[in-house]
Amino acid sequence: MSNIRVFVVEDQLLHAENTKLSVEEAGFQLAGECENADLALAAILKAKPDVVLMDISLPGKHNGITLTKALKAERDIPVIFTTTFNDEATIKEAAETDPVSYLIKPIQTDNLKAAITLALAAKPVNEVQGEATTSDGAVFIKSGNRLQKIQIKDVLWIESAGDNYCKLVTSEHQLVSRHTLKAMLSELNSDSFVQSHRAFAVNKHQIESIHEKEQVILVQGGKEIPVGRTFKEELYKQLRRL
Repeated sequence: MSNIRVFVVEDQLLHAENTKLSVEEAGFQLAGECENADLALAAILKAKPDVVLMDISLPGKHNGITLTKALKAERDIPVIFTTTFNDEATIKEAAETDPVSYLIKPIQTDNLKAAITLALAAKPVNEVQGEATTSDGAVFIKSGNRLQKIQIKDVLWIESAGDNYCKLVTSEHQLVSRHTLKAMLSELNSDSFVQSHRAFAVNKHQIESIHEKEQVILVQGGKEIPVGRTFKEELYKQLRRL
């Protein structure tokens, strides 16, 4: 199952159950759900999902569109609108909030999976500000209009995410940065990390075991990180210092 966490905002029970089922069938995790727009904002901010599936028509002071505007003022979380309406006026109004996609209910699993995958590839949920490291072993993460402080010791591993991007993974978040893996290691300037593969660096203090035959490292939470042949010697050298 993917580590991507999805929050569902839907007031109609049948559509809510169908959407949650599609989330699970697509291999994502359900971060939470809410049926009332007036309560949804606080619930989303508390759950800290990677993406939100937002019904446009909701009971309460807000509808899905005004709720999305309020959410974007707090956090830069990708929103995918879900609705039974496909008229031009609704689409035009929804487009003003810059959603990453628009799905017609009932939602099909394949369409949902594609929309979420493209949403996260096109717009990182969080962006690491590499220059904003502190002397107490932390790094500041850009989240909406705020910088959120994350302890470097909580990072499990760092993974290359394509050209000029990398991903920092903690037990709760996947944080995407506009840095290469090499540049990120340089920015963090921490001896806690050792590169195990051309696309991976691990936090030495988060390693549970090394499986030499399979050439993988098992970190906290059960994730297997590959060990590259050219990095093996330096990896073992670094670990002997612990």
